Amino acid sequence: MNKLILTSLIGTALLITACSDDNTVFNEPTPIRAYETDVEVLSQFVEVNSSTGLFSINPDRKVTATDYVVNRSREQLLEVSSINRVRFEREMEQANNLIEAYRNAENVSVIYTTRTSGLVRNNGGGTMRLSKVQSDKMGGKTVARLSVSGDDICRTGFFSMENDKRLTVSSGNTSTFYVSQISFVTSDKANKGTILIVGLGMNTLPYNYSMELPEADGEYLNIQGKSLIGNGTVTIGISE
Repeated sequence: MNKLILTSLIGTALLITACSDDNTVFNEPTPIRAYETDVEVLSQFVEVNSSTGLFSINPDRKVTATDYVVNRSREQLLEVSSINRVRFEREMEQANNLIEAYRNAENVSVIYTTRTSGLVRNNGGGTMRLSKVQSDKMGGKTVARLSVSGDDICRTGFFSMENDKRLTVSSGNTSTFYVSQISFVTSDKANKGTILIVGLGMNTLPYNYSMELPEADGEYLNIQGKSLIGNGTVTIGISE
C-alpha cells in the first residue's frame, strides 16, 4: 500500500513539473546598444558650464534647427541606454576632476573642444592669455610643434620673440574624453604658463588661438607635455 502511494505521488510530481515546464515563458534580455552609438548622441548635449568650467550634459540643448519644431535630438537622448549613460558620465567626471584640480592655479589656460566649438578659459592671477582666432588670421613661421601622448613626457622648444604667438590645437584621440597638459618652462625651470587641453575624442578639426606670454618674451622656452586621459595624441603648433 505504501509503495502504491509513493508511486502515485512521484507520478503526480512529474506531471506538475511537466505542466510547469510547458507553460514557462523565458524573456530574453533586451540587448544594450553599442556604447559608441550612444556616445555619438550624448556628446551632442555636452556643454561647458560658464561658472565652474566643468563639462555637463544639457538635455534641453537644441542640437539642430529643427529641434525648435520637432525635437528629434531630445528623443534620441531619451533612447540612450542607462548603462551607457552612466559609463559616459563616469568618464566625463574623470575629466572634470582634472579640470577642477587646475581651476585655481595661476598662469593656467584651459582649451575646451566640444562637438560645436573650441572654448577658452583663462585663470585669474596670471599673465598667460589665450583667445580664439579665425583660421584666416593664422600665419607666420612655425617655430615649434609638439605631439603628446600618455606614454611619456614629450619635449621641444623655441626662442620666444616679442610678439603674440599663434597656437593651433588638434587631437587624434578616439577616447570619449581626453585631457592633456602643455607647459612652457624657461631654462632656469620657471613655469611661464600651462595649457590644459580637454575635449571629446571624436573632435579632430583643428582650432586656432592667439597666445600671449609677456613674461617669456626674449627667452628660450622649453615646451613639455603629457596626455593625462586619452588613447591618442594631442598636437600643438606655434607660429610667430
